[in-house]
Amino acid sequence: MKRRIYYAHPMCMYRRPAERRQLLAIRRRFRNAQIVNPARYDQHPEKLRDTLGFCLRLIESCDVVVFSRILGKVTAGVRREINHALSRGTPVLELSDGGFTNQTRRVRFVDRRSTIRLYERWRRTNFDWAW
Repeated sequence: MKRRIYYAHPMCMYRRPAERRQLLAIRRRFRNAQIVNPARYDQHPEKLRDTLGFCLRLIESCDVVVFSRILGKVTAGVRREINHALSRGTPVLELSDGGFTNQTRRVRFVDRRSTIRLYERWRRTNFDWAW
């Protein structure tokens, strides 16, 4: 059976070139694995009803969680995904320009209001178009 890798990343990255670059890095690191990208479920009825709960249930079906930050920060939703995986004993790796790093402890993060402001800042500094 293929390993399942959950890709935890900020929603502002969905369908952007930055997401595509990170997915390529994950595919290179985890050859022959199935990548579970929550962006692909945006119109799923269960995700529309309970976004975070749906994503946490996806994590429960995965073998590894890979996450990324924006502007050096962990967003509120990504923090919940990371900490949920850690509480279940699921390995968590951070993806950054330097590659992959094991994450074994709960992470510091920005609250929901700050996350929204961070999304706006990130969008202003990332002029790449959606794909």
